[in-house]
Amino acid sequence: MTLTGMKKHVSILEQAGLVTTEKIGRVRTCRLGQRRLEEEAAWIEQHRQLWTARFDALDEIVEDLNRKEKANATSQRR
Repeated sequence: MTLTGMKKHVSILEQAGLVTTEKIGRVRTCRLGQRRLEEEAAWIEQHRQLWTARFDALDEIVEDLNRKEKANATSQRR
């Protein structure tokens, strides 16, 4: 990543309140901002739980379809 690209990324994080930067001489120090990531982590966790539940339900449907397919194949052989 170029220095210019890194500065753009840090600038966006700074605008969002996620980081603060301090420049002393040629050294720029970045720290987590006041807002931190609590809201984002909560949003991610909420959606993780939602998608986990959906994928679990999908797994059950697929397993049920596989059982029915095997049962049909077995009954057709007889």
